[in-house]
Amino acid sequence: MKTFVSYKLQIDNFINSRILCHNIFLILHTVRYLKPIQVYYQIWYRIKNKLNIGHRFNKHCKKVVALRWIDGIYNPSTYQGSNTFEFINLKKKFKQAIDWNYKKHKKLWTYNLTYFDFLNQEKISKKEGLVLINDFVKNYAILKDAKEPYPTSLRIINWIKFIAKHKIEDQSILQTIKQDSNRLNSNLEYHLLGNHLLENGFALWFSAHLFKDEECLKKARKLLQNQLNEQILNDGGHFELSPMYHQLMLYRVLDCIRLAELNSLGSVKMISFFRDKASEMISWLEHMTFNNGNIPLFNDAANAITPKSFNIFAYAKALNIKSANIPLSDSGYRKFLNNNYELICDVGELGPSYQTGHSHADTFNFELYINDEPILVDSGISTYNIGVERSSERSTKAHNTVSVNSLNSSQVWGGFRVAKRANVKILKDSDVIITATHDGFKELKTIHERRWLLRKNQIEINDVLSNMTVDGTCYLHFHPSVINLSLEENKLVSDNFTIYFEGEVVKIILKKYKYNNQFNSPQTAFLLEVNFITKLNTIIQV
Repeated sequence: MKTFVSYKLQIDNFINSRILCHNIFLILHTVRYLKPIQVYYQIWYRIKNKLNIGHRFNKHCKKVVALRWIDGIYNPSTYQGSNTFEFINLKKKFKQAIDWNYKKHKKLWTYNLTYFDFLNQEKISKKEGLVLINDFVKNYAILKDAKEPYPTSLRIINWIKFIAKHKIEDQSILQTIKQDSNRLNSNLEYHLLGNHLLENGFALWFSAHLFKDEECLKKARKLLQNQLNEQILNDGGHFELSPMYHQLMLYRVLDCIRLAELNSLGSVKMISFFRDKASEMISWLEHMTFNNGNIPLFNDAANAITPKSFNIFAYAKALNIKSANIPLSDSGYRKFLNNNYELICDVGELGPSYQTGHSHADTFNFELYINDEPILVDSGISTYNIGVERSSERSTKAHNTVSVNSLNSSQVWGGFRVAKRANVKILKDSDVIITATHDGFKELKTIHERRWLLRKNQIEINDVLSNMTVDGTCYLHFHPSVINLSLEENKLVSDNFTIYFEGEVVKIILKKYKYNNQFNSPQTAFLLEVNFITKLNTIIQV
């Protein structure tokens, strides 16, 4: 018995040491991509919070400008009256007082509650909005998540738009905005960078206009110029490569233009800068929007979160901003379309090396629409909560690409982390052919090459694995509307397309999966798994 216990302890210690070693290497392979500024602020903010080093807030608002505001786009209707809210498809009616720290639906829901996006939904009265704002102000001292920089940024923008539109000059509301702005100013998200830091800059831009704060305006101008120049790629795409976040960042830029032009406070040079960026971003979104108005759900992207592309285009048109009409390039996305189909494929990197929080292990993923109807789609996301579901939705098998030995092409972990990641090399890039390789499986001594060959009524996808000793699995996720599928020998037949499989096919399995085009709203759809060795030719006949 004693010997058994001894062996068990040795085995447990060995397993624990292996897990610890794995976790250390995972962290090291993640942290090595960070910028020095991110590391500095990660450390500094931890020290500051631990020592409770705060910011001295201005008690009074000395200069307040009576801003003009006209809504360009209404936000989604998330407030339903009578203290009832619905965010990310989760509904909550507060029977008595609103709990602004509500935790049951997890952090993203609480964030949404404190964004106050609903102040600028189409059907909400001035009276309703003021009741909600004043209740928030009354509970300000006990707020938690609401005071973090990201929700603070969005709330500043939404409150300023609301009070400007309704000409509200309530001192307690103005002081709360000022307090939020000062706290944000001393806690800018340099530890994260990416869209978070941009949102901080947009909020400072709005706050500077409200309080006629030249110092804040100067800081916002510098921050937004630097970040938009870095985050908007040469083809106009936002560098985190999520169509959803791109829509959101473009919406903010358009709002900044409208604010400056309505109130004549922003410099002509800055307005011109915003207009140029908006023009580039519109071009990218035009390419990435399907004819029916949908966006591909690449990386972290979901519907019903941001304004739809067509609404954004209409807003830009109202501001007299035209598309720069730039071909897709640096973002790594390519679009092929004719009278029969639209194909958008991903031959790019995961995103900026230092910020891959919204990236998936989806290299060589694609979406296919036939006659304006979705056929092959990204499986989407249902949650930001860290756990099995989040990990699964970021995995390679959740996308229309190839996994080797059931592994991910990039090491996604921890909900918003990526350690080792696939590196892409484009070999051929033309109007009818694109060929690329990635080394995401290099530890298996395998390079994955994928080629898309486009014809009028046919799409041919060739997958080649350089190592003959590994097992490949090609995943194809169908939209829930695709229901009439018949699997025959090395062939899948549907009403308006047929898919043939050639090469070293081992097995084909038709099964079900959860499709998530919105948060917390899964739909059942068909998934095809094609097991192969070395080579697979997938021919889609439309």
